[in-house]
Amino acid sequence: MRVLVVTGRLAEENVRRLVSETEMDVDVHVLPVSVAAFITPEYVVEDLKSLSVGRYDVILLPGTVRGDVSPVEEALKVPTYKGPSDASDLPYVLEHLGEIELSKTESATEFIVEAKRERALREIEDVERNWEAVLEAEGGFLIGRADRSVAVGSGFPMRVIAEIVNAPTLELTDVKRRARYYEAEGADIIDIGMLAGDPMPETVVGVVEAVKSAVRLPVSIDTLDPDEIKAAVEAGVDLVLSVDKGNIEEVAPFVRNVPVVVLPSNMSEGYLPGTAEERFVALVETMNLAIDMGVEKVIADPVLEPAVNPGLLESLRAYQLFRSANEDVPVLFGLGNATELIDADSTGVNGLLTALACEVGADLLFVPEFSSKARGSVREVVTASRMTFLASRRGTPPKDLGVDLLRLKEKRWKEKPYDRAVEEVADVLEAKGDEEFALDEEGWFVIRVDREAGLVAATHYRDSGEPNMVVKGVTAREIYQTILRKGLVSRFDHAAYLGKELTKAEIALKLGRSYVQDAVLF
Repeated sequence: MRVLVVTGRLAEENVRRLVSETEMDVDVHVLPVSVAAFITPEYVVEDLKSLSVGRYDVILLPGTVRGDVSPVEEALKVPTYKGPSDASDLPYVLEHLGEIELSKTESATEFIVEAKRERALREIEDVERNWEAVLEAEGGFLIGRADRSVAVGSGFPMRVIAEIVNAPTLELTDVKRRARYYEAEGADIIDIGMLAGDPMPETVVGVVEAVKSAVRLPVSIDTLDPDEIKAAVEAGVDLVLSVDKGNIEEVAPFVRNVPVVVLPSNMSEGYLPGTAEERFVALVETMNLAIDMGVEKVIADPVLEPAVNPGLLESLRAYQLFRSANEDVPVLFGLGNATELIDADSTGVNGLLTALACEVGADLLFVPEFSSKARGSVREVVTASRMTFLASRRGTPPKDLGVDLLRLKEKRWKEKPYDRAVEEVADVLEAKGDEEFALDEEGWFVIRVDREAGLVAATHYRDSGEPNMVVKGVTAREIYQTILRKGLVSRFDHAAYLGKELTKAEIALKLGRSYVQDAVLF
């Protein structure tokens, strides 16, 4: 396929360099226009009609060209499309011509993002759909029963266990709500977190049944108490966290047919080995003890420690030691200890920890969302697990895969520089605010975020102080346009204020930050 790429003078050098990096048969034509955004279809036709363009199979114009480029195709008789808005995406478009659905009206940039994402999801879906063949070829086992099971092993993305923290203290309706939330966030297993040091075996059956009635996912229980473990197994729990030297003899008789997570600790002594070597030895001893007592499915957890104190690196070494000596035993990697105990945004922390989990051969990722700063961790770890799975399969770093964890920062800078030349011909005013306030005669608004519905809600009040109307939506734009159509605003300053506050609420909703009207967001 022979391609003609059209660009402007300023982008010429960059476009020629990028095109040369591909193996495609591509020519670059530079229009006598500085910025690609100034190019029009009519101008392209006028400039190219003297060239012999019939030898090309496709003409790609910059994605920033205004309007529909169909007139170029009609005049030159060569299929013509908009390429990407950012030249750095050009090699990807060229190398995937025929695979990406290009447009005559929309920049290829959006299609690239969607194409990469669809390819990534298809790759993962193919593995999930053929799980039996993957299990047979690469090993592993199922957690769960019948229609609520998940395959675990090196041939699959690391599975995410989402913990309902302190489940016995919650109303069963809240337990169900939390389980459904985790399912929607992409969790593979729902864990019932019990209260350390305060056994409540009488609550176990009700909580297990509540989770099972709410979601179609395997259910695990996180406790060291033998009575709670026994009650959970009898209630049909699919995975037990945790077994150690302190409880193995008592729980072994009723966990022989249930996968269990073994620890390098001793509950009765409150002991967790410090060095990687000591922890490795203790974990292997507990694992072998469980197997000798008839436990059929064992998962190892060397226990991840918080960063700095006592130290993340030493526990990672324990993971490495165990995996190098036990290639076929599934490994659990508990991110919560590290994510919850560092004051840094969870997105990056979870992304890097998941990558480390992949490197040490983990199969299961344990994630609580205990604190406010860890909210959204399940979704983040699910995404990171997919990223590392794809990176491992493709033999690449975890970037440009079609899925990512970029939330506040971006891969490519899109901002146009401010042109100070305008100040030579235009008046420059120093912006100043004032404290004057005049109540809108049409009333006022209280803005909140409906977290359960995932919407921003603007409640309108009249002079009586009674709520008159609630306008709900996902974006600030659709809410304030509805408000304007309904005639609920009569002052420019009030309209500007609503635009500001609704946009803050929309950003807070997307980022999982708390929103308080009239307070700064960051």
